[in-house]
Amino acid sequence: MADQIFPITAAGPSRDFTVFRWPDFRNKLWADKLHRFGPKVNIFVKCLYKPGGLADYSDIMNQARLIKNKFYKFYVANEVIIGNTFALLVGDWMTNIFFDNRVGDAPEEVLIMVYYLDLSYGAVMTVIMSVLIVLYERSIRQCLTAFHRSEPADPGLLEKARRRVLNEPYFIVIMDIIVWLLGSFLFWAVGTPGGIWVGLGSGLITVTLAFFWVEHVSQHTRIPLFFPKGDLSTVQGVKSISLRVRFTSLIFAVSIVPLAFIHITIHRFRQMQMMDEMSLLDLVQRLDDTIIRESAVFMVVAVAFSFLVLHHLKRPVAEIIRVMAHVKKGDFSQKAQVLTNDEIGFAGEMLNAMNQGLVERELIKDTFGKYVDRRIRDEILSGKVPLDGERKEATILFADLRNFTPLVAVTPAKELIYMLNSYFNEISRAIDRNDGLILQFIGDEVEAVFGAPVAREGHEADAVKTALEMRGRLELLNKRFEVRGMPPIAHGVGIHTGPVLAANIGSAYRSAYSLIGDTVNMASRIQGLTKEFRTDILVSEEMQARLKNRYDFIPMPETSVKGKSDPVRVYSLPKDLG
Repeated sequence: MADQIFPITAAGPSRDFTVFRWPDFRNKLWADKLHRFGPKVNIFVKCLYKPGGLADYSDIMNQARLIKNKFYKFYVANEVIIGNTFALLVGDWMTNIFFDNRVGDAPEEVLIMVYYLDLSYGAVMTVIMSVLIVLYERSIRQCLTAFHRSEPADPGLLEKARRRVLNEPYFIVIMDIIVWLLGSFLFWAVGTPGGIWVGLGSGLITVTLAFFWVEHVSQHTRIPLFFPKGDLSTVQGVKSISLRVRFTSLIFAVSIVPLAFIHITIHRFRQMQMMDEMSLLDLVQRLDDTIIRESAVFMVVAVAFSFLVLHHLKRPVAEIIRVMAHVKKGDFSQKAQVLTNDEIGFAGEMLNAMNQGLVERELIKDTFGKYVDRRIRDEILSGKVPLDGERKEATILFADLRNFTPLVAVTPAKELIYMLNSYFNEISRAIDRNDGLILQFIGDEVEAVFGAPVAREGHEADAVKTALEMRGRLELLNKRFEVRGMPPIAHGVGIHTGPVLAANIGSAYRSAYSLIGDTVNMASRIQGLTKEFRTDILVSEEMQARLKNRYDFIPMPETSVKGKSDPVRVYSLPKDLG
């Protein structure tokens, strides 16, 4: 059985570098073994070798959890049919109420004919529309079955289903408009009193109710299933209705249509009065009852619309507010659940994109801090460091390992890197504890500064304290090396203080915060003198002059250094310090 060597990442398996040794689960022997552990393990293995990787596995498991059981799956699959049928029943109920108030003295045979025509037309249209919805939702239902079985859906099928989920409210609206227009003209053609106006008015309300109902159920069940990442705007071929059109439709359905209906009702009773179909007292009483009944119907419809529209707006807005509250606290890990593809949904997606950008910025900031000290990072990002250069008074420290080149030749690579990193870790802690700043690692050498980029009093003393702490840490480190059977290491430290030029130096493609000037060069030269004087710490004469009351420096003989015409004097620190 061949082994595959690769790490598992959120984007799936990678073979770029060796991290972990996985057996090839696609091997038939392994597949037979894994089959005994159930469907979740099988899905995990399938996702492991797909481009989506473990992220796809997480989505599949979430979808399976959302479809709780077979009954819930049945409801999710048929909720649009149920909702549209309910809207049709509401529309038919309103039509009957409005028709009853307008029959006047219509012949009995006409009323019976209209009654049976209403039953037949409603039943036939309901069945036809349900069949059309099932056909339209074929891809949606296939994906729901896959979700219920905890299986990954075919990508092409899933994309088609996602598009149809978002377009379904408009599909329902078109069907309802056709059905109600056809029905209105049919009832008008057979001589139903007020048939065309009653049909059109009830149809407009029914169509609006069906549209908002389908969107309501989509928000609660289908969009969380088909858009777990909230990427509604990425689906091609989808229509979107703006909030302005939605509110216009709502106002039209709950105010203009009812007022028009009441006006038509009054006009109808005026015609009945002119034709002397009933006494004036009966006519007034009938008109009063009709207005009360129709007003009650319209109020019920208005409450239903208000609930659906309010819920349509409340949940997405609440999601945005929830995430913004986390952002205010500095938590960028939260994502708004995007449930619509209108302006609010777009705002939710933009908020998630902004959060992702903030997460990436923090990641860059943290990564930047691994290569550049956090104080430089924060000073640069806040604009406090003039990147075009500034003169500062600072203390420079150089530390270099002794006889490291021969050690490289005789020490195994992994052991050598362990020793080098251990050394750098120890001296980095010493520098950081004393408010120093590591500018760069140069092979086995370290350059640090005290008093820049943030000015600080007493930076000379901080540098000397660091050198002494480095001495103590190196002794402890060598004891650890001895336990592991590794050779000891030694270093030399040179310190100088004076003016430096601090700037962002480099090319247009890559630059670094650096210090340049004679002070830096002198600190490097002094570090080199530690070999000549066989000591581990040397400071310049300027350092000795400023700290002579704090330390008993040992003067070294005057010596020449590169770049200086006159000899210089340096000082060492007693071996018992540190």
